[in-house]
Parts: sequence; structure tokens; C-alpha cells
Amino acid sequence: MFIKTHCPVCGNKVYHDIRLSALEHLLFEGEKQACRYVIENIKVQDSLTEEELVRNILHSLQKIIYDGIEVEILIGVLEENYGVTEACCKDLIEKIQLELQMYCPDRKRLYFADPEELGSYTKKTTSNLVFDSFSVYFISF
Repeated sequence: MFIKTHCPVCGNKVYHDIRLSALEHLLFEGEKQACRYVIENIKVQDSLTEEELVRNILHSLQKIIYDGIEVEILIGVLEENYGVTEACCKDLIEKIQLELQMYCPDRKRLYFADPEELGSYTKKTTSNLVFDSFSVYFISF
């Protein structure tokens, strides 16, 4: 699970990937049961800057992000697949918006600002080979 903190030296946002281990105690009272958890250990697995975390997430979300994606769906993906807490999701989605040049007019869906990039945030290029009597050119649009 990623939690957000601020570096005490430089003041930048830092995300720590923490692992918790806990003991579960079950208490029974007749037909009712209650659980109590006792944290045994907390370990910091990794620490990333906000830019590094966004870059890692964007790399793996390449095929998931599409024009008109709902913010709630993206929050669910970040929580479920990346262990990002809900409190951190809003900041990360704002960074994703900036990085992918997206906008959110209704605060519910994200849209690409560049209509040529619909469907995927990776730039689509068309490549053509041009042959003439002197040379071969590679043209990319």
C-alpha cells in the first residue's frame, strides 16, 4: 500500500510502499462475532517520488486509459492494482491529467485535449517508405 509523506529535507511529496502484518483476534459472544487486529510489523518496501510513481503507473496503464474514462474507475484501478490509498488518488490523477494533457470538465470523466490522440495516450505515427531513383527516405508523420 502506498502512503504519501513529505520529505523532511527538501519538502517534496514522497510515496512509501508499506507492508503491514497483523494478527486477527476473533471474539465470540453467542452468535455474534467481532474481530480485533493487532499490528505486528510495518515495513517500508520502497520509496518513490511523485514523478517516479506517476511514470510507473502510466507505463502500465497504457492500454487502460481511454478518452472519457471515468475518474471513479481510475481511482478503483489505482487502489486495487497499485495499492494507492484513496487519499493519494486525487493527487496522482491530477498528475496523470497534466502528463497526458487531459481535462475533466464535469469532474467525472477525463478527456484528451488533443483529438488526434483518442483511444490511447501514446502518439500514433504513420510511417511511409518513399522510393526514388537516388535514395530511400523514411518519413514519419
